[in-house]
Parts: sequence; C-alpha cells; structure tokens
Amino acid sequence: MRKFFITACFMALAMSEASAGTQVKEKLNRAPVAVKTSEGILVSWRYLKADGDATFTLYRNGEKVKEGITDVTNYLDSDGHSGDVYKVVSSKGDEASCEAWESIFKKISIPRPAARKDKNGSTTGRYRPDDCSVADVDGDGDYELIVKWLPDNSRDSGKDGMASPAYLDCYEFDGTRKWRIDIGHSIRSGQHTSPFIVYDMDGDGKAELITKTGPDTKDGKGVYATQAAKDNAIKAISPDAVTVNSKGRVTVGAELLTVFNGETGAAMHTIWYSPNRAMIDFPSADGTYNSKWGDTSYNRGERYNAAVAYLDGQASLPTAVLQRGYYTACYIWAVDWNGTELKTRWLHKGSSKDAWNVVDATGKTLFAGTGKSSYGQGVHGISVGDVNGDGYDDIVTGGATIGHDGQLMCSTGMGHGDAIHLADLCPDRPGLEVMMPHEENPFGYDVHDATTGEILASAVGEEDNGRGLAADFIPANRGFEFWSSHDGNTYDCATNNVVLAKKADTSFRIYWTGDPYDQTFDGRYDKNTYFCSPRIRAYNTASKNITTFLEFAGYGKPQTVNTTKANPCLQADILGDWREEIIMTGYETDWSAPTCDILIYSTPEPTRYKVPCLMEDHLYRMGVVWQNSSYNQPPHLGFYLPDYLGVDGATYQTNVKSHAPEVVPATDGSEALKAPAEDKGVIVGECYTAGANGEITASESNGYLKVRTGNADNTITFSVNAGYIITKMYVEGYSNNTSTTADRSITMTSVAVDGADIAESTLVFPGGKAGQTPVNRTYSNLGARQAIVLNFDNSKITTSDVDSKGKNKQIMVKVTFTYEKVQTGISEIAVPEKAQGNAIYNLAGQRVAEGTKGIVIKNGKKVFVK
Repeated sequence: MRKFFITACFMALAMSEASAGTQVKEKLNRAPVAVKTSEGILVSWRYLKADGDATFTLYRNGEKVKEGITDVTNYLDSDGHSGDVYKVVSSKGDEASCEAWESIFKKISIPRPAARKDKNGSTTGRYRPDDCSVADVDGDGDYELIVKWLPDNSRDSGKDGMASPAYLDCYEFDGTRKWRIDIGHSIRSGQHTSPFIVYDMDGDGKAELITKTGPDTKDGKGVYATQAAKDNAIKAISPDAVTVNSKGRVTVGAELLTVFNGETGAAMHTIWYSPNRAMIDFPSADGTYNSKWGDTSYNRGERYNAAVAYLDGQASLPTAVLQRGYYTACYIWAVDWNGTELKTRWLHKGSSKDAWNVVDATGKTLFAGTGKSSYGQGVHGISVGDVNGDGYDDIVTGGATIGHDGQLMCSTGMGHGDAIHLADLCPDRPGLEVMMPHEENPFGYDVHDATTGEILASAVGEEDNGRGLAADFIPANRGFEFWSSHDGNTYDCATNNVVLAKKADTSFRIYWTGDPYDQTFDGRYDKNTYFCSPRIRAYNTASKNITTFLEFAGYGKPQTVNTTKANPCLQADILGDWREEIIMTGYETDWSAPTCDILIYSTPEPTRYKVPCLMEDHLYRMGVVWQNSSYNQPPHLGFYLPDYLGVDGATYQTNVKSHAPEVVPATDGSEALKAPAEDKGVIVGECYTAGANGEITASESNGYLKVRTGNADNTITFSVNAGYIITKMYVEGYSNNTSTTADRSITMTSVAVDGADIAESTLVFPGGKAGQTPVNRTYSNLGARQAIVLNFDNSKITTSDVDSKGKNKQIMVKVTFTYEKVQTGISEIAVPEKAQGNAIYNLAGQRVAEGTKGIVIKNGKKVFVK
C-alpha cells in the first residue's frame, strides 16, 4: 500500500476499486439531495465507480438547468428555492429526483415507543432515539434507517440500576416504519450491551439484521425470537425465564443470537450465543456469571461489540463478528449466515494475558499461541479492514489485531482504551495503522502498525485518557494528525512531532466543507444542562489556526447521543455526493411526546472535487456497519484522499466560508386561552385559533373559562397559527356540574397533536359528587404545527343533567400555551396568477391533494381538515 505522490492517482484508484470486492454489489441509486444555502439551492448526487466518464444533466421543475456536468456531482442553483423539484439524469440512462429542503436539514417524525417499566416494575423508562445505521433492506437501491431506542433509565454496564428494554426500528426516509423489534428485558439496555449488525450477509441484495437476543425478544411480527430456532431446547424456553436482581443485573435468561429479515423484521434463525456469561463455548443452556471475567458484578463480561468482515476475501460472502469482553478476557466469535442458518466459523479466545487459542464449532483447537494475547487489549468499539493488503479482512480490537482465520496477528500490550481509529494514517508506510487513547496504565496514547503492532508514536500519562481522534486535518502535514485528552497539542501520526500547539474537537472527523481534508464534528454535551451544542470545526490554512465553521444550534436545535461522547446517531455518506450526512435528534425537554424528530443534515457547501460514493470504499462501509458499537467512532477511508485527487497539501487553501442559510432565530413565548369577544365566537390568539364550533363561551369565573365538551364529536380543537410551533400546553380545570348525588366528572381521554395521540394523556376533570377541586397537567414537547385536539368522554353526564342545548357537558378550564415563533414557508409563497381555483397548499406553500388532513390553505384562507 506504499503510495508516492507521482503515482498517487493511479495507485489510490486501483487500491480503492480492488478493496471494494463483493461489497460493490450493494445496489446504490443516485440519492440526490437539494439543500438550501445562502446563495440558492445546492444539488448533489452520487458518483459511482462504474460511472466512468458519465455526464449528468440537471432539471428544476421540469426545465433544464445545466447539461454536460462532468467534473463534479454538485451544482449550486442560484435561482432555486425550497420546494423545487430537481431531477438528475445520467448519460448512463438512469435518473432520480428530489425536492429541495427548507434548510440544511430534513426532519422525520417517528413514533416513540410507549413508556415502559423495567422487569421488576420499580422504574419507568421513556424513550429517545440513540444509535442508528443504514442499509438497503428491500433491495431497491435506497437506504433504510435502523434506529435503536434507548430508555432514559438505560444503564452503563459498570453501574447498578434497573433498566427498561431497548427497541430496534426500521424506517424509510419518509418516516414510514417497516417494523419494530422488542429486544426485551433479557438484554439490559445500554451503550455496551446491544450492538447490532445491519448488512447484506447472504448476497441476495437485501440486508439482514443480527443482534444478541433473549427469551423475551419479540421480532418485527410480534413473535418471540426463540421460535426461529431449529434447536428444540431454545424453542421451549419460556419468555418469562428472565431474572433481574435487585441491582438491575440480568442473572438468568438464555443468551441467544438471532438473524432477522431486514425487510419484514421477522426472526429467521436463533442459536445459542457463544460464549455465554458462564464462559462456556457453544452452550446448550443458560449459565451463571463466571468471575473469570474479572468481577462478580456483571460488568466486564457484559461488554459487547459487533462488526462485519470479509474473512474469505472480498469476492466471498461476509461474516458476522461478535465480540464479548475487552477489559479482560476477549472473545471474538465469527458467524456465517448462508440464508438458511447461522453457523460458527471460529471462536477466538483471549482468555489469559499471555495465551490465546482458536476453536471451531466442535471445540477443536485450530490455532494457539503464547506470549501475547488479545486479553485486555480492547476498546469501547471495534474496527475491520484488510490491514496488510493480503485480500482478507482482519479484526482490530484496539491494541490487538485478529487475522481472518482467528489467529492473533499482533498485540501491543498497552491495554484498554476508549477510542479506536483504523485507517491509512501514514500514507507512505505499507498497510493500515491504528491510533488509540488509553484508559488504563500507562494511560497516554499510541499509534501502531495494525499488522505488526510496531509502535510509531506514544506517550504515557497519569490518568484515563478518555478521548482521542485521528484525522487528516492539516493539509500541509502529509498524512493524518491526532490529538487526545492527554494534552492540548496536535501530533503527526508518523513521527509523534507536535504540528500544532492546540487541538480541534475530539469526537468525529467528517467531510463537510468541500475540501479533501477532514473537519471535526462534536456535539459538545453539557453535563449540567444536559444540552448539546453541535458544531463543525476546520483548519484555516491562511491563518494556520482552527476555526468554527458551523454551529448547528440555529438549524433545528439538534442533539447528539452518548452524553459526554457527544457523537451523532450516525455519520455516513448517505445522500448526494461524497460529503457525509449527520443524523441527530431534535431537542426535547423530556421524552413524553408521542413522536420524536430525527434530523438529517447535509452540507450546503459546493465542492470542485468528484469522488465515488464513500460507501463503495470497503474500509469506510465496514466502519458504518460497526459505528453503533459501544462509544461510536467515525468511519475512515481505506485510501489517502488527497493522493487520489492529486492534491498538493503544501499549497492547498481550505474553504473557511460557510454557505449555510441565514439562521432565523426562534422567539419563545407563552399565551393563555382567552374568552371570545362574543359568546361562542372564534378566538384568534397569537399562536392559536379556537372556538370554530362555538364551544368556548364568554363566561368566566375566577380566571376559568366555561368550555363545552359535548359537541357532536366530543372534541375541542386548537389550531396552530402559521409561523408558530406550540411546544407545551398547561391545562387546569374541573367539571361544571354540581350534582350532590352522583359523580359528574368529565374525562379528557386523549390529546392528539397533528393527528397523533400523546401517550398517557388522560385527565379527569372532577364534578358532581366527586367534588370540583381543580386538577392540572402539563403536556411538554408537543411540537404542534397544525392542531391540538382534546377528546372527551361525557358519559357521566346523564340526560337529566343536560338541557336541550347540552350546556352541562362543560368544564371550567384554564389553558396556557408555550410557543416558538419561527419563519415558515407560507409567508414567502407567491401564488401563481393562473393557479387553479380550488388549489390547496400546506403551510410550507406546497400544493397538496384534496383531503389532506391538518391545516391547509384553500382559496387564500387557512382551513383545518380533520
């Protein structure tokens, strides 16, 4: 893999193409994306290795914008606007379309799992999206999104406490859910216990999902995963055969591995997980936790990673790689899926500090060695790549490398760490290199050869070096640099020399600005406020300094995951050209709303470079697969990008001008429901409109309004005014019925936000014999853009209580809304003079079909359609 600058382009291209192998068969469409910028709309699309000298033509709303595009796969359309439809046509004959976003991100609202008790019923977990991945589960050439939901009572393996189960969902990128897998109580939810693999394992063009399961895991069809076993002993396991002790640790429960159909979520085969907690290889029953893991507290042996590797070479099918343990004993289990059953290939056992061995499925020893071991050499992550160029993938646990046949290739003996970066860090050396910071003595960091373990750079320290990053950050310094929590310097990977007496953020590297060099991304989690402030930083070659290129706070208020690690849910080349997308979640004050926002960010920066889709690079694609393991790490390319493009870093000038659109700050406020000017009239507040059905009277008593709950559909609707988002609603009141003989309470059975019911939203307004002491409730994280509908049950109000006008089906109520004032597309819409008379538009100014529900614009007026 030695590359010199004169022959760089040829050799890097040849290496890149050779490294992809079978992986190239992953069907990839153009995946165009159109992003709003400060100068128009940036449209970009994939360039694929098979495209060769293909040219592209771009259309906007059916009209040709540019033809003969050859040198790049992005175009800045200064005349473009949000909502425009772009089509990219290739000279190869394919075409694809997309609609221009309103900003640099697209929001997808997905349904949140209902709050759920832990196994022993002592705590309740509320859910938020955590790690994500992408794969084509249905073979159509478009990626689907896999989302892992973690509850707010999930636990680190090193800490006691009850935890509710995790879920895995699959979504189309329009928000359509394909399935949901309930992992169950048998797998304690947390960052270290449920890594998942989503990748095409059997070569049928559709990705499968593989993860650790247990007796109460339910597949996407609602069937227990045990029923996919061919082993009758597994099939016979009761879903109740799970025990969680007083410290929240799973002490009893069969440990299993299941492969799921990626398209349907159905379990296809389930086998015993190897090794189990008792350290038994290829078990046939449950076992008791073994103290040889290094403790008796269910910590060291409850650390997992997962990856995919091409162990027979990249012209063969891939293999699932499951790791258990990395602080002490290290087990690497290689499992094949042939479309019918899961089969063990080999099991690597680093069970002592100075010895290791490899066994097959029968327990027969295939290889063994002494002197060094994988024991204690792992990190909170894993990497896979062909480290020595022999055509076979190897597995890097951190300080150790395991060969394609399970043998130990090298071990530095420098111990456990929090991060790992496997890439061509030193482009003038053969093979790949590893950078990792160290959590254990001698602390510090090291850069080493991934094949031999030779130390290229290192330092010792006095405490846990919690984070470290390797990136090609400074153009004039050939090869990668690295920095860590050890100190404030930036070092050269090949020489360990200080190249900058300061450092950038230490979370993820990313391609964003259009330069063929790395920038950094960090969510910047504040442990006091629990708030994240994500940003991208870049190196400024003119000032020889680090600059903040983009702050994300003004673009959807995104939040990262893994708390202080502050990494995105996923970073990968998902859409458009070779620059990477970032997936984060929308900010929430709590996790109670019925839906949650997934925010997908794509760069607004033009670039003059044409690079094949990064997902066609083998090392990078494998990195996207394992990215969700433990403390997520960024994917790296398997080749040196500046050499591939023929760029001379010594004279290169970086882009420091952001093309992100202007931030329109939100204005927060609150507003109380007020009485109409005329009895039963319409009330138009600042953020809401109400009373369209005459349900709100002008009667007021001690600050409470008299509101009728007995209309034809027993509902009260608050429409959200254009330009506002109602984020919270406070409701207080009682039933307006004073009967002394019967309970005349009125129940608000549900609250629907933009058509979706909020979980656990019931509120009983007491009345009659039940008294009239006011009750109240606050509904947070509503995110209402269209309407809030209150639904009532008036069944306790009898005919004798109600006059001919139904007046006693009433509550006395106070309602206060908290809102954000935002810019919306409707204020910018210019309706064509020749628009059809009955055309209907949504609040973004886009034409929609007759019957579209929610608030729409019809004949120039806002109308709420149920």
